[in-house]
Amino acid sequence: MAGLSLMFALPALADQCAYTTKKQALLALASLNVGDTVYELCEPCGETRPRPLSISSLAAETTPVKNLWQVKVNNSGIDLAYVFVATGRRGQASNLAKLSGCPASSVSSSLILR
Repeated sequence: MAGLSLMFALPALADQCAYTTKKQALLALASLNVGDTVYELCEPCGETRPRPLSISSLAAETTPVKNLWQVKVNNSGIDLAYVFVATGRRGQASNLAKLSGCPASSVSSSLILR
C-alpha cells in the first residue's frame, strides 16, 4: 500500500503543475501560441534569470496518472509553475500556472522582462 501512495505522490514532489486537471491544461494551452516566446524560470530552484523558449509545437495530453493532463511545448512536458507568458503590457510576463488556475507556491504571479 505504501508503494501505491508513493507512486501518486511523485509528480507532486517533483513538480508543482507538471500534471494538471484537463481544465487547467486547456486553459494553459489557450494562453500559448506557436511562434510565441515563453520564459522559463524556476524560482524555488534559486534561478534568477528567465530563459526564453520559442514555441514550435503545442499539445495537451493525458498522463500515466489517471485523470491528470500535461501541457507539452516543443514535444516536452512543461511545469506551468515555471513558465511565464508575455502579457499585453510591454515587458511583462504572467505565470502560466496562475493563469490556468493551478495552485503553485513560491513563484511570482508576473515578471518584468529586461
